[in-house]
Amino acid sequence: MDYKELFRRIGTLIVAPKKAWVELVTESPRRDVMAVFVYPLIALCGLAVLLGNFMREGMERGVYQPAIMEMCSYCFALFGGFFLASYLTDMIRQKLLMQSSSMPAAQFFVGYAMSVMFVSDIIVALFPQFFIFKWVLMAYTVKIVWEGSEVVFAVDEERRMTFTALVSVALLFSPVIIRFLFNTLSNLLG
Repeated sequence: MDYKELFRRIGTLIVAPKKAWVELVTESPRRDVMAVFVYPLIALCGLAVLLGNFMREGMERGVYQPAIMEMCSYCFALFGGFFLASYLTDMIRQKLLMQSSSMPAAQFFVGYAMSVMFVSDIIVALFPQFFIFKWVLMAYTVKIVWEGSEVVFAVDEERRMTFTALVSVALLFSPVIIRFLFNTLSNLLG
């Protein structure tokens, strides 16, 4: 795993999203976004949640189980949110843009578009006092989707705003919905 390249991609997506999307699309061969980007970032988010819990609660007895449950909840939400957002993005492409189904293209787009969400989750897991910062950063996801929609899917100007809004909502709320369901079922089942 090349973490230097991982962080470089995140930085480029945040600082210059259009340039980053052009680089990613023209990369040859195109790497598997899940293996080189999404899974390592989900693991880093999980590690940040675990470390953040230990920093706040200490290493006392009885802290481990809740910390591990919260880590699992975060990882499961990001993992499930990624796949749900990918499915919804593919559906939006088919219905709105009249493009044929391509789950790998949707996963490519969603994986990189979630980069700001991954970064904000890591920051808030370690420093919960920056919670408001997370929502400000997540709003930037809309900009990344806007820039990527033109480069990756060749969305025309007429449909670009609608596509950006729908995909952004899918990206931002898929992990929230999955986490809510996971926590609800965890509490019910005990």
